[in-house]
Amino acid sequence: MNISRTEAHEFFDTHVAPTYEEWIKDPTSIRLAMSAAIALNQMADHLWHAYTNVDPSRVFNTVSPSAFRAELGRRHAHFAIVRDVAEAHKHVKLDRSSRVLTGVEQTVVGATGWGEADFGTGPYGGGPSIVVELDDGTKHHFSHPAKEILQLWLSILV
Repeated sequence: MNISRTEAHEFFDTHVAPTYEEWIKDPTSIRLAMSAAIALNQMADHLWHAYTNVDPSRVFNTVSPSAFRAELGRRHAHFAIVRDVAEAHKHVKLDRSSRVLTGVEQTVVGATGWGEADFGTGPYGGGPSIVVELDDGTKHHFSHPAKEILQLWLSILV
């Protein structure tokens, strides 16, 4: 199905892509990382509104933006991380049972030691990055789930 450009495309081009690119140029800026997290997270609402009546399969045939977010979190662990980083930045503490992290303090500028994060997902040779520690104790370089979700949005917008 060939779908013309939507408001979701406009949001992605105007907010998501430039915010993400600005952060990537300064990858240890917590301010820019949080702006990227918010833009990547909000893209879910724009997609749901753009496609729910046009091509509902693109939004998993969900009945609301919150249902779409919940389904995205179940299907894509990277989205769950991006969503919870953005929501913790907004709300400080999360109490939703499906959260992967609880508080804003779990996202910091830091570094990981050998074996603390997935190989190849952070700065080569170590060094500072935005690190997220999930409630289960695992650590992730935020750049990896952010990039994965950026790619997911691009695949939905095709």
